[in-house]
Amino acid sequence: MSKADFPKIPEKTEEERKKEYIGGIKKTAISGIFGIFAGIISFYLAGEGQVRAGFGFTVLAFAILIQKYIYPLINVTGDLKPKDWFYIGFMTLSFWLVSWTLLLN
Repeated sequence: MSKADFPKIPEKTEEERKKEYIGGIKKTAISGIFGIFAGIISFYLAGEGQVRAGFGFTVLAFAILIQKYIYPLINVTGDLKPKDWFYIGFMTLSFWLVSWTLLLN
């Protein structure tokens, strides 16, 4: 196989790269903010006991799902692929876990 047999990957312009970079920063910042708020709300709803820990997980799920409607409002355009949603969910989960753990201690 020669190089000519492989499909050519189109080059992105400087403007397209900058737009993707800013979109990535917005996704990270918004998911972090939602994760921190979800951790604080989970602490106040679930308290320190194990009895109502399910409320904390419900708040986390709501924080991830509400972001679907937030991103179009802040001009993160384009379709969000499953890879993007995995990243958003993981970042929200991470910030939620850290903030809730700090408040529990």
